[in-house]
Amino acid sequence: MGIMNDFELEKFKKTKALIVGVGGLGGYIASSLVRIGVSSITIVDFDKFDDSNLNRQLFATSKTINKSKVEVVKLELLDINPELNIIAINSKLDELFDKTYFEGIDVVFDAVDNIKSKVLIEKYCSIFNIPLIHGAIAGWYGQLGIIMPGSNILSELYKDKEKGIESVLMSPTFTPGIVANMMISEFVKFVLKKEALVNQILYIDLLDHEYRIIYKK
Repeated sequence: MGIMNDFELEKFKKTKALIVGVGGLGGYIASSLVRIGVSSITIVDFDKFDDSNLNRQLFATSKTINKSKVEVVKLELLDINPELNIIAINSKLDELFDKTYFEGIDVVFDAVDNIKSKVLIEKYCSIFNIPLIHGAIAGWYGQLGIIMPGSNILSELYKDKEKGIESVLMSPTFTPGIVANMMISEFVKFVLKKEALVNQILYIDLLDHEYRIIYKK
């Protein structure tokens, strides 16, 4: 694609993104969004960093243990861009979540690790007519895709499943960064109207070098 020109960079500057979950996937997503020029970001997470996060979460350090993830990530992102417009919401995204935070958002990133929340995010994105960039990781494996409002792909993909592989396999250091930045790559292509994984889910097996579309609508 080459280096983006000023016109293309301006598109990212005007994009308002919401990231749900700022742990393994979400931390890398947030950092990359700021670094490519997105200047308005809302982050949502209810958790605190703990020592089990140190191997794979970008903003987990000995100094951030027991600190709110959204507050830590907010400060780190402001160090990258002091003029960043950022809202940090220390809350779980559930049925009681204040859905007005979805108003005015251009794109939502799914970086949570449980099925119920993923399906709920998809539902809210459909209500507010927002594209959803989905991601999931477990061990050497991951998946991602762009879900358009009303397509209900996650509802279909996770039908009759109570738990995803995220709850079974812990991810090594490299998996979150790889999958997160592939999500960013698809986001960039989508914004620039290039061919992207729209209403498709790409499966990634980093161990056996396997990449294949497992869902297409």
